[in-house]
Amino acid sequence: MRLQIDRFEDGGWVVVLPYPDGRKSFDVTRDFFPGEASVGDVFDVRVEHDGEETARLVEENRRLLDGLTGGGR
Repeated sequence: MRLQIDRFEDGGWVVVLPYPDGRKSFDVTRDFFPGEASVGDVFDVRVEHDGEETARLVEENRRLLDGLTGGGR
């Protein structure tokens, strides 16, 4: 996926458009972009599934739920 910066907004948000079609904008936190990013810049975006971290969170959430419900005793 590619995104193009449309504009910067107050509160640390960046309005981006899918590139090149630009049909529907959405907001992304400024922290995702390098400091030198500017309006009109295009970025490649890749999302990778972290199966190990997902499994760790599932286990952590299960332990927390067991603790709240009294399970696992």
